[in-house]
Amino acid sequence: MKILEAKNINKSFHDPITIQVLKEVTFSIEQGEFISVIGKSGCGKSTLLYILSTMDTDYEGDLIIDGVLMRNKKEAELARVRNEKIGFVFQFHYLLNEFSVLRNVMLPGIKLGKYSDQEVEHKAMEKLKILGIESEAKKKPNQLSGGQKQRVAIARALINDPLIIMADEPLVILTKKTANWSLTFSRSYLMSIISRCS
Repeated sequence: MKILEAKNINKSFHDPITIQVLKEVTFSIEQGEFISVIGKSGCGKSTLLYILSTMDTDYEGDLIIDGVLMRNKKEAELARVRNEKIGFVFQFHYLLNEFSVLRNVMLPGIKLGKYSDQEVEHKAMEKLKILGIESEAKKKPNQLSGGQKQRVAIARALINDPLIIMADEPLVILTKKTANWSLTFSRSYLMSIISRCS
C-alpha cells in the first residue's frame, strides 16, 4: 500500500538568483518501508523533507499522502495531516522544559483530539515504557540526559500512531540498542521512516 507519493517535484530558490535544488523528483513509499535520503551538504535533502512533510508548499508537482493530494489544501488542513499522519524526530529534541516528560509526549495526542486526555496519557506511558524511560515520566526534560531526551522525542512522534516518521538524523546520540529498537518498532507497526542522513 502506497502511503506517500511524490510526482515530478521541482523546487527553486530565487534570492537573489534562481537556483533549482530539486528537479523532477518522483518516487513512492510503501507502508513499512525505510527510506534514507543521502547526499552531500546543500544538495536539497532537508528541502525535500520539508516538502514531503507538508511544511513547505512552495513547489511544483504533486504530493500525495495516504491517497490524498496535498495541493491547494489550507494550512489548517495540512496541520491536521502532519499531526495525524506524520511523526517528527529531529536531531534536537525540541522538548518543552515547562512540562513533564509525560506531558511532552501527550501534547500531539491532546491536540489531535481523537482520544480523551486519560487515554492519551495511557498511550504516552506505554510508549515511554517500551523505550525504557517510564520512570522518568514525571521529570522535566532538563533533568534528563541527551539520549533520554531523544527517546522522549521518539515517544512523542509515535503518540498518534502515524503512518510516516520523518527523521532528521535522529539516532546519532542513541545507543545502538535503542536505535535498533526504534527501527524495529516502527516496522512492526507498519510505519514508514523517511530519514535524512549526512
